[in-house]
Amino acid sequence: MRLAELVALVGRLRATSKKTEKVAQIAALLQQAREREIELLALYLTGTLAQGRIGIGYRGLQAAMPSGPAIGEPLTLAGLDQALSELAKEQGQGSAERRARGLRALLERAEPPGREFLFALLTGEVRQGALDGLVLEAIAKAAALPAAEVRQASMFAPSIGALARAALEEGSAGLARFSLQLLSPVAPMLANPAEDAEEALERLGEAAFEYKVDGVRLQVHRAGDEVRVFTRHLQDITARVPEVVEWARALPVREALVEGEAIALRPDGRPRPFQETMRRLGRKLDVGAARERVPLSSFFFDLLHLGGEGSLVALPYAERVERLTRIVAPDRLLPRVVTRDPGEAERFFDQAVAAGHEGLMAKSLAAPYAAGQRGFHWLKLKPHHTLDLVILAVERGSGRRTRWLSNLHLGARDEASGQFVMLGKTFKGLTDEMLEWQTRELAKLQVESDGYLVRLRPEMVAEIAFSDVQESPRYPAGLALRLARVRRYRPEKPAAEADTLSAVRAIFERQRA
Repeated sequence: MRLAELVALVGRLRATSKKTEKVAQIAALLQQAREREIELLALYLTGTLAQGRIGIGYRGLQAAMPSGPAIGEPLTLAGLDQALSELAKEQGQGSAERRARGLRALLERAEPPGREFLFALLTGEVRQGALDGLVLEAIAKAAALPAAEVRQASMFAPSIGALARAALEEGSAGLARFSLQLLSPVAPMLANPAEDAEEALERLGEAAFEYKVDGVRLQVHRAGDEVRVFTRHLQDITARVPEVVEWARALPVREALVEGEAIALRPDGRPRPFQETMRRLGRKLDVGAARERVPLSSFFFDLLHLGGEGSLVALPYAERVERLTRIVAPDRLLPRVVTRDPGEAERFFDQAVAAGHEGLMAKSLAAPYAAGQRGFHWLKLKPHHTLDLVILAVERGSGRRTRWLSNLHLGARDEASGQFVMLGKTFKGLTDEMLEWQTRELAKLQVESDGYLVRLRPEMVAEIAFSDVQESPRYPAGLALRLARVRRYRPEKPAAEADTLSAVRAIFERQRA
């Protein structure tokens, strides 16, 4: 199957808002695909690479982007997959240059619309109105299977590509392979945000509230003497967390799948900066020495499998947690209250934040575990920081945002120099109306452009919400905003009144206190 067929489908998907039409068009192309093409089609439609991250960013793509018509044999999905695998393998001396040459050769084989799609795919910005849920429905339609059966299997399939191929080639028998299996990773259940405890209780009724710690989410599998530990992205990190493995082997049961968080704590029990936890989890060599320097603590909040009972995912949350407390010591459970009183929940929220944690998770007592799905059975409550920052530059959008200026470069005012210091980028929180407005207004502030990055006079102010401030060697101040999103523009506010670098540092220091 040629890439051009996928690109044409993406164009049709963008052109219609009707869900049934989107599903029908995706299903029709899936039925034309064969073998590995089925996997690739489903993956690419959901903006996923079979190779994972391959170390190519905006600048590399921009530098490698050719002009003019396609050269050579038309690019197929299989050819694209092979080329990306070769790029992902490049390492060692001269790898950057070889990767650049390979990337340009790949892009030259695609027509201009295909290059646009590849740019979005490789930067993680494929937006064509076909989210995972729609692709799952299309898989069900193409395979003539009940949508519920496909959704159930998707919870445990290693990827949506593997799911699509099994469904189309083997039907129900193929999907039957995808169920919860010890020592195989499970896609985690996800949460949506809530403004406060009152909103959470309006949605959930009586609910469980537990600390939301700023750690790394883990799923710990034990099957007899074998233990495996996976991250929320299904990466096997067993060798990097010996303390978690030791804990799992000491459980009073021989089979279990427990979910929790690993976090680096200070001697007083307060969390270290998130990056220290991540650096520790990133160590593959000399793990023993890393453990001595930055020991990990682990806390648990759910139980998905228990020896003697098997899978627990269909049980209500309250019953899963009751079983969890039978096998996990109280000091290894996340602090938790069950209430329907907003006041009690807010006091518990303040307690969590005062202890240095992110906030709370609110969970329906009656909900099953919906692996890999985001819904309103789990809600996250976090304090909001906001700053008024200056827009220093903006990147041209890709995919659905091609016609707009999209990704904003954010800066705070440095009182000492009078200059504006960059703290990060974001395109989150921007509605279509805001994108239209900023494309029009920011163009008036343009100083220079290389066709992708538009540098601006530092005059426009926006109110930016973010979760916290973290150390970052990428930016001049050594700091960056985490999970930044645009709340609103402040055209009435002059840049001279934007928040200062001192204010950003003060937030960072409070986090470390």
